[in-house]
Amino acid sequence: MLVKNFREPMPRAVVDRKQKIVAEFRRSEILAAATKVFGNKGFEATRMEDIAKAARLAKGTLYLYFNSKDAIYQATVRQALTELAALTEEQVQKESTIAGKIAAFIRVRVAFWNEQQSLYGVILSLSREVQYRKRSIAWQRETVLYLQSIFTEGAKSGEIPEQDFLGAAWTIMDAIRGTSERRIYTEGRSTEDDTKFLTEFLLRALQIKMS
Repeated sequence: MLVKNFREPMPRAVVDRKQKIVAEFRRSEILAAATKVFGNKGFEATRMEDIAKAARLAKGTLYLYFNSKDAIYQATVRQALTELAALTEEQVQKESTIAGKIAAFIRVRVAFWNEQQSLYGVILSLSREVQYRKRSIAWQRETVLYLQSIFTEGAKSGEIPEQDFLGAAWTIMDAIRGTSERRIYTEGRSTEDDTKFLTEFLLRALQIKMS
């Protein structure tokens, strides 16, 4: 009597989990490819075909994950901001004083965008266009509120005098953005020198004692 080789089908939950893992991996590959393409060609010159080619996918497959170039751009920026937020939080939490926290905040962001200059150039370029300006401000606002919370903690511990913390947070973001933009388009000082000057200048302006 012959016995058929029978294999039970995988549970639906296992299949769904595997498909989700594959989809997340493929999405990550698309965003990595898009980061390079946007950085090299700029937003306007980039086509969906360019991203598909860089990701080694058929154009039709790319549309299964993203329905437009702008959707890919938004996801690319969001991924970079999420990574930057995690790095910032990691370094900030290592510090015990507000001066140390602000220094870590500035150091991480200057270094991060120095490594991502091409993408940052695209972000800056689009942020100046009217149709993208509100979205750019919304992305920045998340970080501004995080920075404001650091100031509020510092005020409670007596390390910083009460002041317009929201305005101070926006000012720091503007200063970092200006420093990072200058590094893209001109040869300047090292990231270490820029970070040191910016940190000392802002701490004095905020009346935070430097250790």
